[in-house]
Amino acid sequence: MKFTLSWLKDHLDTTATSSEICDALVRLGLEVESVDNPAEKLKGFVVAYVKERDKHPNADRLSLCQIDDGSGQLLQVVCGAPNVRQGLKIAFAREGTVIPITGQALKKGVIRDVESNGMICSSRELMLGDDHDGIMELDDALIPGQDLAEALGLNDCVIELSITPNRSDCFGVRGIARDLAAAGLGTLKPLTYPKLVGTFDSPVSVVIDDSASCPDFQGYYVRGIKNGQAPVWVRRRLDAVGQRCINAAVDMTNYLTIDLGRPLHVFDASKIGTTLTVQKAEGGESFSALNDKEYTLSAGMTKITSKGAVVSLGAIIGGASSGASEATTDLLIESALWDPIRVATTGRELQILSDARTRFERGVDPDSQTFGLDAAVALILDWCGGETSHRVVASHKNGTPQPPQKSAITLTQERLASLAGYAIPLEQAATILTSLGFNVMVHAQSLDAVPPSWRPDIEGSADLIEEILRIIGYDNIPAIPLPQVASKPTVLSKRHVVQRSLAARGLNECQTWAFISDEKAALFGGQASHLSLENPISVELKVMRPSILPNLVEAALRNHNRDLKNSRLFEVANQFSDKGQFLMAAGLRTHKNHDRHWQETQRDVDVFDAKADAFAVMASLGLSESSVQVEQSAVSYYHPGRSGTIRQGNRILGYFGELHPRTLRSMDVDFPVVAFEVFLDLLPEVKVKKNIASLSNLQPVTKDFAFVVDRDLPVEKITNAISKVDRKLITDVVVFDVYAGDKIEAGKKSVAVEVRLEPVNATLTDEEIHVVMGKIIDQVQKATGGELRS
Repeated sequence: MKFTLSWLKDHLDTTATSSEICDALVRLGLEVESVDNPAEKLKGFVVAYVKERDKHPNADRLSLCQIDDGSGQLLQVVCGAPNVRQGLKIAFAREGTVIPITGQALKKGVIRDVESNGMICSSRELMLGDDHDGIMELDDALIPGQDLAEALGLNDCVIELSITPNRSDCFGVRGIARDLAAAGLGTLKPLTYPKLVGTFDSPVSVVIDDSASCPDFQGYYVRGIKNGQAPVWVRRRLDAVGQRCINAAVDMTNYLTIDLGRPLHVFDASKIGTTLTVQKAEGGESFSALNDKEYTLSAGMTKITSKGAVVSLGAIIGGASSGASEATTDLLIESALWDPIRVATTGRELQILSDARTRFERGVDPDSQTFGLDAAVALILDWCGGETSHRVVASHKNGTPQPPQKSAITLTQERLASLAGYAIPLEQAATILTSLGFNVMVHAQSLDAVPPSWRPDIEGSADLIEEILRIIGYDNIPAIPLPQVASKPTVLSKRHVVQRSLAARGLNECQTWAFISDEKAALFGGQASHLSLENPISVELKVMRPSILPNLVEAALRNHNRDLKNSRLFEVANQFSDKGQFLMAAGLRTHKNHDRHWQETQRDVDVFDAKADAFAVMASLGLSESSVQVEQSAVSYYHPGRSGTIRQGNRILGYFGELHPRTLRSMDVDFPVVAFEVFLDLLPEVKVKKNIASLSNLQPVTKDFAFVVDRDLPVEKITNAISKVDRKLITDVVVFDVYAGDKIEAGKKSVAVEVRLEPVNATLTDEEIHVVMGKIIDQVQKATGGELRS
């Protein structure tokens, strides 16, 4: 949204400078994109007069001129322009003036042995146009020595704002002036356009066949006009904001669109029939627009037709066949209301972005239909003359729709203080809202406010508070410390605890797609439980993943192909089946157990690396290894002899192990991969530890045992059995040796364990230690059938 400072002061009585105005606009929430003052680049240029013009003595195409620049002394200037002549008023640069197009200061020169003391300028050299075939020819009424920017009316700075979509009222200069007046930067001037009474009935009538898209259509028929150019001051303003001047009638609509935020349209009455009809397009109609482009309308678009042809696209753009030209003598001026949604969808589909569409799709003040039409007729009669008809009011085929009524919004003192952050008197709030055009009624502890017609975005009490605060100024809101609130223990989520645990073990977290291909889903879960998407974004992302591992394996493969080995990856996310979705912690390790190091020997990752990761996940949520059971082998995509299933009773808590060679070959993986998956939904929730366990200051005791058991017996059964003897006293059980040599009975093995006893209340006596040892031997024998090795 662009406007000039003088244009703003047509509506705002203020002595504020452009800098003060821009600062106030930013405080009001209207972002200033740029401020351009054309007079800055014309500093030092003046109006001058060619008193004499002779031929250059040494060049046929150059002229030697005597210039009166108002200083009282004639200056000799050499000029090469073909249109320089005696008696011409010109744009003149004295010595030392900076030329805009070059950015360099003008110096006294010698051209073909003749001194030149200045420069007669073209519009291109002043960056006021592209004409460089000749010098600028100024109005004869101008006075030598007069400031050029002032003489050309270019001493008016142009301000450009970025308007948010909800502030449709600020797509007009008057709306911006209204906000500034409410902020105390001046007084809003009243509109002075007179209400006119016509002298004849309009020969053109309007019928609305689509009341939903066009609730109202009014206009005036003006005959006998002389449609030449608009006044100079109008053309200067339109030029300054980037509008192309066409003729007085069209320039009037563009001027009021920016001035009042009220788009209008004019028809050449001689090019339309006696009836205009507003109706829905059936689809397929052809339309030639004013932008010299052809459009094909879709069904449901709003069109205006006359004599069976489309002459305008409602609230978007007019038709070339009915547009006003300088030959136009009779006009029909249109001022209508249009449905914002229909305008937006039509403009988007046809890719037409016009000033009218920009305003109507955001919501135009319905009251502006009347005063905008009065303004249009007043300007046309002033600029072009003519005679106006009685007001044209459209008839509705399906009955006249009732305009929506705005209801009052209640704002209580309590809510105002709550959202504002401090106490604002209701009287002050009412004064601010009234200055913004609200109709306000104040009560003891609340106020009722009816929004003005130009603010369709005001819907609730929070909107009222926003209006109050932006006028007060966000910088003026007092800083009030927040009330002290007793802190509560922070309970981390299960997901967050597991993420921290795995990251601490050196794994890198990934975030991958929740979808995989059919082929990968078949490898990791079979076909029966697949959840397939009806409209996938890609055939490679067709199935909701039954496991997170295929995405992690692909990530590790990409690393491998880029010579990035020893991947340690994990993800905490959902996997899916026909039974629902499950929160999982899944991860993998590839290649070697660590990077090369001179102190440590590398080995391939193995099942025990994956097992350690899986148990680390459970330990982070308070589930000890002794409370679960491990069975050899897992689901089909794991190696049957180098994998395990973690159970707690009948519940499966997770899997770990090497991935099956067949699975790896199917994914073109030729390096070792071990992985784990843990069902987090089945693990206990994170608990807040109220007290930190105190460490015992008593002497711990360690005892070693060696049990002879069946060779195929899992060692977990031995460690679990020992832990159950006394969970408080026995703090750790570690397997430190397994022997199955020729000194042991065939089919048997020897498992050596270290048991750590940590007393809390008193140091253990020898007798107490022997009692515990006896219980350990009995418990292992009962649970496993094992005997103490002699």
